[in-house]
Amino acid sequence: MYQIGYTTGTFDLLHQGHFEILKKCKFYCQKLIVGLVSDELGIRQKRQPVLTYQHRKDILENSKYVDSVVIFEGSTKQEDFQKLGFDILFISDEYYQKEEYSSFEHDYPNIPVIYFPRTVEISTSDIFKDIVLRTIKDTTKKSHGIYGNLMSVKWKNDKNIIIKPINVSEREFTNTANCYYLPVPPPRNWKINMFSQENHPNIPGVNANRELLIHNKLKDKDWYPGFEIQEKSQFTKIYEDFIFGEDIQLEEKIKIMERERQVYGKTFWLLQKDGGITLSSYLVLNKECDINSLYMKVRKIIEELSELDIVHADIHPGNILVDEKENVSLIDFGWCYHKSFDMDDIEREHYRVMLRDNFDLYHFRESLVFEGLEEKIPDILL
Repeated sequence: MYQIGYTTGTFDLLHQGHFEILKKCKFYCQKLIVGLVSDELGIRQKRQPVLTYQHRKDILENSKYVDSVVIFEGSTKQEDFQKLGFDILFISDEYYQKEEYSSFEHDYPNIPVIYFPRTVEISTSDIFKDIVLRTIKDTTKKSHGIYGNLMSVKWKNDKNIIIKPINVSEREFTNTANCYYLPVPPPRNWKINMFSQENHPNIPGVNANRELLIHNKLKDKDWYPGFEIQEKSQFTKIYEDFIFGEDIQLEEKIKIMERERQVYGKTFWLLQKDGGITLSSYLVLNKECDINSLYMKVRKIIEELSELDIVHADIHPGNILVDEKENVSLIDFGWCYHKSFDMDDIEREHYRVMLRDNFDLYHFRESLVFEGLEEKIPDILL
């Protein structure tokens, strides 16, 4: 029996095949050292490991076949030999006659290299592929958003999470200002008589970065469904810079803004708990529900927002979710305001008026009228 054996690998999502190889390695030596591929090397070689280096290391160190785990960052086997002093080397037969090992055999002919056949019935890639396919199978379109579909994915205990894409342009990402010089319009769905008959632009706010920042202020609230933001892409520059001026028409400004968000921007995923169905759908499906009770829950949420100096500014039945237990959630904070935001005098005055007059609640009533749900207006708003 040899004194010290050595093998390297990623050992991601450890499975039966991994332990079979480790068992064979241990059979030949008194001490087995595993050179565990680092996260960075794993990315360069194939893909980012599902489990982190520390997670994989902890699992291997608890295997009865492994005596020691060292990090492997791409050194040659000759360098590993000089450092570890092993007297037998193990590897999968897929590396047979590969330069990495044939050069070691040439330089150290007295150190045996054992090539073990792979377990053909299972592999980490197969497991990973199966997870991806299951995720795709369990993913459905929840609704259509401005930046694409909002997707519903099955999560723990058959609970769903919602993935909402948010595009933020490079111009917006480092600030909260109205950096495209849009006139301060009412939100895209404020088409009721008290403002204008005009069909306002279908955009998620003057600066998409605001929704990301508000998430950090609300993520611990039990009525707020968002729980995590993931960055999905980096800035990419395709078109030349645009020149902005006061004479550009609103429609053209919006086109420029949306174009920059897509080709210069970052895409983020806002992960949200599934809060149920929209209030408008709930009222149609549950004609005997207590609208006054639901309204008071919405009012409590708005009061909490006011205490945080936040104005939602786009409350309507489509942005209020109700679950089967009549828990209420508030979503879609693209048109929100906060006192910390960089606002010009006109926009800041809008914010002050809405915060002072609790305008969100009045808009709740008017939006019910607009959607043809007059009979569902809470008594307190009549």
